[in-house]
Formats: sequence, C-alpha cells, structure tokens
Amino acid sequence: MTNSIELWGAGTVRTHRTLWMAHEIGLTFTHMPIEARTGETKEPGYLALNPRHKVPFLRHGEVVLTESAAILIYMTEAFDIPGHIFRAGDMVQRARHLEWCFFIMSELDANGLYTMRRHGPLKHLYGDAPVAVDGGQTYFLYQLERMERQARAAAPFLMGERLSPADVLFASCLDWALRYDIPLPAYLMDYFYMMAARPAYRAATEMNEV
Repeated sequence: MTNSIELWGAGTVRTHRTLWMAHEIGLTFTHMPIEARTGETKEPGYLALNPRHKVPFLRHGEVVLTESAAILIYMTEAFDIPGHIFRAGDMVQRARHLEWCFFIMSELDANGLYTMRRHGPLKHLYGDAPVAVDGGQTYFLYQLERMERQARAAAPFLMGERLSPADVLFASCLDWALRYDIPLPAYLMDYFYMMAARPAYRAATEMNEV
C-alpha cells in the first residue's frame, strides 16, 4: 500500500477531529481544505472519490473512509503510533473503546448537537424548530450526566492513561457545545481545557480554519 495519506475537509468540528488525530500521531499527510457547504464536495472530481459528498474524507492508497470516527480509529490501527495514544490490547478493551465512540457519535453528536445545528444555524435548509433545538440541548446534557461516573473513574482520559479516538470525538463535542453556549460542568471544562492545550489540537485548529 502506498504511504500517501490525504485528508479532505476544513471548517467544521468533524474535519478538525481528523486533523487533530493526524497531528497527535505525527502522520505526514496532504490536506485538501474543501468545505462542506460551498459546492466543492459536489464537484465531479470529488464525487468520483466520495459519492457521499461529505467531509471529512480520508484516502490512504486504496482505502477510503468517510466517517470521522472510523477515520480516527483507522489512524490508530493502521500506522505506528506514539506511546501516549491508546490502542486496544485485547477484544474487551477494543469493545469498551468502541462503546465510547458509538455513544459519543450517536447520543452526543447526532441526537444532541446536530439536532441543534439542523434546526438552528441550518434552519434555512431543515426548518426552523426552536422546540427541537431546546430538546437537543436537553438531551445532550442528560447524556453527559449519564456518562459522568464512568468518565471520572477513567480519568485523565476516557480509556485511562492514554488519549484515544474516543477522547478526540468527545472533546470535539464539548468544543461544539461551547460554541452553542451550552453550560458544561466544571470537571468537563477542565477536561476540555486540558485537551485544547495540546499542541496537536492547536495545530489542527490552525489548519482547519478557512
């Protein structure tokens, strides 16, 4: 397989995730900073690569991936990684890590935050629905409460001593929540500030800005 790695996409929390993990691992990659709603993802050349016309998008040789969580997990399993990055040592560890990833992507990202985005900033596309926006925030905060005990027990990161894809997904959701002025408990603010201080986070932020 070729060593060439391409990461497509910029300007969103989800594209930031992939750039962040790439910097954490120390990957050498080519960044294609196309945006989600400029028409660039529907150009024929991009559609030939990614018929789903979404970002982020990873291409590594013949491997193509279009979901941010899958991209992060692939990065930690396909490449040499530094010692501070989590890689499951057995089936149970892998299942527990995937459990976090699925929870974050379904309950926090999709059902909570993206509901708010769909009927708030994107209401011109999906309809103005203040009740849905309020419900999305309530649901997001409820799910944060449900995960508190487990998250506190695992500290400093969700899988213990090493940063994992689940942490990148989670921190990006907290980043998103703060942009929507959602009040977060103190322990999560501390967690987010710890993550946002990481050099890889800052490098990704600079690269993700358009």
